[in-house]
Amino acid sequence: MDTERCPLCGRPNQCSVAAGRSDEPCWCFEAKIDPAALERLTPEQRDQACLCPACAGAVAAAKRDERD
Repeated sequence: MDTERCPLCGRPNQCSVAAGRSDEPCWCFEAKIDPAALERLTPEQRDQACLCPACAGAVAAAKRDERD
């Protein structure tokens, strides 16, 4: 599995850790990940690669937070 790609859609997941930039915090460290997105992963996909912000629901969650 390519750890720099989202296991759900195959697009780049923007993971700084997988890209070798472990000195930078990954976007997901502070993101609110939609639990429904995690449920879409198969057992084999879990804990192997980060979701991308879109599949993680982080984009929608960030927009909701901005409106509140």
